[in-house]
Amino acid sequence: MGGFAGTAQAASVPALTAFPVVGNVSYIDDFGAPRPQGRHEGNDIMAIRHQPAVAFERGRVEKHVGSSMGTCMLYLHGVSGMTYVYIHLNNDLTMKNDNRGGCRNGVSWAPGLRNGQTVRRGQLVGFVGDSGDADGIQPHLHFEVRTPSGRAINPFTYLNRAKRLLYPRPAAADPIRLLLSRARLVSVGAGTVTVQTRRIRVSSQSAAYARRRQVVLTLPLEAIVERITSTGRVAANLAGVSPGTVVRVSTSSFAPSWATQRAAAAVLSVGYVTIY
Repeated sequence: MGGFAGTAQAASVPALTAFPVVGNVSYIDDFGAPRPQGRHEGNDIMAIRHQPAVAFERGRVEKHVGSSMGTCMLYLHGVSGMTYVYIHLNNDLTMKNDNRGGCRNGVSWAPGLRNGQTVRRGQLVGFVGDSGDADGIQPHLHFEVRTPSGRAINPFTYLNRAKRLLYPRPAAADPIRLLLSRARLVSVGAGTVTVQTRRIRVSSQSAAYARRRQVVLTLPLEAIVERITSTGRVAANLAGVSPGTVVRVSTSSFAPSWATQRAAAAVLSVGYVTIY
């Protein structure tokens, strides 16, 4: 690792990390629980098949296929000196448990991801699934935290303090837009609009993912607002639109960053809105 990571004595989980799954998930402190193969050495993050998995911290990735059962895995060797293990990544081509995808880029791991590649905190590294001995049960990410000596430690506290992200960061630094489909209008304020998201797609990525969260966006004067009518699209405005109305929102183009991934109020801006 050379100078890439700290020494074994200095290594520790950073204070600022990205929660390893983007989306609405559940997990408990199941570290140490008995399993058929031995003591559970991580926490299981229950999610939806194909949900994005992202880098917990900045580091170097190592793709791996574990055991004869074809467990799709990834090791993230963090700059801190800690290693994070992502197990049961996706091997399905559809939303069903078809087992037809194998362990490969675009199915298990992010498109174009290379062994030894350095990734940013919050960058897309893979997709949640049920590969290996999790086949046929609820898709989840088995997430481990390991010290430089290889000892597994309980991830629970670190998961609790990790930051939940609105979207997975692409590998490239090119400007992107977020497409919020089937969102619902919550409120319209002075120069802002609040929506409840349902599905999100990053413009540079092919697949949308489920994400339910309220987001407050700025509403600039130049934003385009249209309404779908029986005769087609017509210009409209959001004044008087009832809360709960279904809308499709595209953000303005922006450079991906830690701040935009966390998406605090008024960090992102509306490009256009379609009212249904």
